[in-house]
Amino acid sequence: MTRNETITVGEPIPRLRSVVPTEGFAVVVTWENGLSEEIDLTPIILGFKVFRPLREDRALFETVRLGDFGSSIVWTDDMDLAAYTLERQAESRRVMPVTEFREWMTRNHLTLDTAAPVLGMSRRTVAAISSGERPMDLTTTLACRGYEAIIRRSAA
Repeated sequence: MTRNETITVGEPIPRLRSVVPTEGFAVVVTWENGLSEEIDLTPIILGFKVFRPLREDRALFETVRLGDFGSSIVWTDDMDLAAYTLERQAESRRVMPVTEFREWMTRNHLTLDTAAPVLGMSRRTVAAISSGERPMDLTTTLACRGYEAIIRRSAA
């Protein structure tokens, strides 16, 4: 290996361009790729003692800024969240696009008839989602992700 070779391992670290506080414990982030989205940090802020000062002081929450290289958001030296954590939090709230839903069905060898009972809905509803006639919702998105997690776990 030469000195200027780059070794790539795994997915690139997510990077942020900007962060703006909004209502409650939410922030609007703009990712390096230009995508902007609101991320609700309530479960994190309320779930960890280190963030107690943010719960008690709205002005402190509003001081949020980007960390070095857009790799995190920061309030104080003791309070920050990695961009990776923000990405995971945002991902848990993102609705699956129709194309991804179709890929999910193909990847899991499901037809309209077999996907319906897996998702707890009628064949007609699965067909409407698959065609784009009916919008995908977060509940169905999470059901799809959960199904795959169960399948992966049982295969291991």
